[in-house]
Amino acid sequence: MNRNPQPLALTNALLIDGTGAPAVHGATVLIAGHEITAAGTAVAVPEGATVVDLRGKAVLPGLIDAHVHLGGLGFHHAPPFGGREATDHYAVPRTDALRHGVTTQRSLGDFLHDSIAVRDAIEAGTLPGARLAVSGPSFQVEHGHPNGTVWGGDDTCLREAARIPKSAAEAAAAVEGLAAAGVDLVKIIISNNAIFGPPRPELKMPWHLVEAIVDAAHRQGLKVAAHTETVEDSRRAVEIGVDDIEHLLLRAEDPHDEAALDDLFALMAARGTYLVPTMVAHQLHATADTDARTLRYGNQAVRRAYESGLRLGVGSDAHSPGLHGWKLHSELIMMVHDQGIPAHAALTAATRTNAELLGLADRLGTVEPGKTADLLIVSGNPLEDITAITGVHQVIQNGTVVTDNGA
Repeated sequence: MNRNPQPLALTNALLIDGTGAPAVHGATVLIAGHEITAAGTAVAVPEGATVVDLRGKAVLPGLIDAHVHLGGLGFHHAPPFGGREATDHYAVPRTDALRHGVTTQRSLGDFLHDSIAVRDAIEAGTLPGARLAVSGPSFQVEHGHPNGTVWGGDDTCLREAARIPKSAAEAAAAVEGLAAAGVDLVKIIISNNAIFGPPRPELKMPWHLVEAIVDAAHRQGLKVAAHTETVEDSRRAVEIGVDDIEHLLLRAEDPHDEAALDDLFALMAARGTYLVPTMVAHQLHATADTDARTLRYGNQAVRRAYESGLRLGVGSDAHSPGLHGWKLHSELIMMVHDQGIPAHAALTAATRTNAELLGLADRLGTVEPGKTADLLIVSGNPLEDITAITGVHQVIQNGTVVTDNGA
């Protein structure tokens, strides 16, 4: 762990600063305390600084995962979904993320007070782990997803991680309660459970409740993330005013309406709505021909989204124990290898764009003077071979080396 109060100079590095600018060879990044004070080729190394030669290595902003679930999602695990008591204060996602260079995560559906408490403990430095932005509970329909699917109707999960309003007034009051508790954003599940069998339209969140939730959240200064599974639902959610679409396609639509997809992306681009696809989560569970078709269609959709100029974020839906961080690497590799998105654009999406989505761009997401010193150092050049992102050499968070594979 680097706790030396002296400045730290990372020299001779390939700098991929997250701004979208071309990479800089032979760069120096200077860190003083928790902050980046200089970055580039014309950086004077102060006397007494600790100098680290990173020849053959690349320096990037710490990665940001825009879609995780700290407590899991159930499936084959017990308990089906957990808070601090069941997960040792979310120890696995906290520490696994850092090992893979993910220094910030956005929790999109977890126990309210537990996720806030862990977020605040990480920020205060009393718990190690990737910093957090949290939604607390997600807005759901009774017997719908996830309370009636992966949670199996668990009473604790329903109480701690779900809000199930029956009227617009109840929806607005629930949003106000979450805002008062200190959440960073609001999450809505717009699903008819089709990913678990035949579609059940009666289990989809009614649109008048979506409108009430979005309006109330925006009055509180909170962004709204919407879990959607179809182009039609995504468009309606964007028209209502959600700030980002999560997943978009979880099943192959038949027939594929490419014109509707292009119209959706044009609308999202015009409104500045973000898209966080989370395809790696689908890939891990893809076994049937339908799943494979969904992946192919989803991959094409993400490439089309990029080409349409959307604000494209990156998330992993990391609900599998031991896979936090690793899945974000896999999502980036899929973006480049499967969708043909340039590596530079994919890395910018996982850093600067995700920081903007989380409302943290004033201090995270790029390697620039004045930003918090959250950095990922990898062996090789991920712009030439995106799989180099998995070769984690060091991870720096708040100016401190928290992962060191080169010692």
